[in-house]
Amino acid sequence: MKKMLLLALFPLHAFAAGLPDGFDGLRWEAPVAQLADARKLAETKAYQCYRSGEGQGKVGGAPVSNQRLCFSNDRFYFVQMEFAGQAAYDTLLAYATAQWGAGRAGQRFTETHVWGGGDDKVYVELEFSKVDDRGTLALVYLPIYRETQEASRQERARARAGAGF
Repeated sequence: MKKMLLLALFPLHAFAAGLPDGFDGLRWEAPVAQLADARKLAETKAYQCYRSGEGQGKVGGAPVSNQRLCFSNDRFYFVQMEFAGQAAYDTLLAYATAQWGAGRAGQRFTETHVWGGGDDKVYVELEFSKVDDRGTLALVYLPIYRETQEASRQERARARAGAGF
């Protein structure tokens, strides 16, 4: 993003169980009109993804890039960004642990840590591959995400109806 985020100023405000109530001053369920310099990157029937500025910034002091902010029915619910290098991963993991606790380790081919999910309204996933020295950080507002998944499921079911074998 055009403005660089600093650790002390990074606006992942607290939500239930200390999880963020949005990203970079944009609260969950905010309309796309509140995203400065919004440029559409992708669109499906269920959601639209945008970039603000150049899509770069800092989270917890670690440089991130390719930030994508997604909206469903003009409501913000998802952000994902990329980072490179072990140092950035270590910085992001330390920041996330300080913000949301130890989290849970995911069982994948990558180093994965998750916070929230289940009964929480927010899910955070930090994933890093030592093979290609790259990773992602994603924050998801689950009530809207679940709506998009159900809409996609219904769309697939309609497409299969009457299709035969």
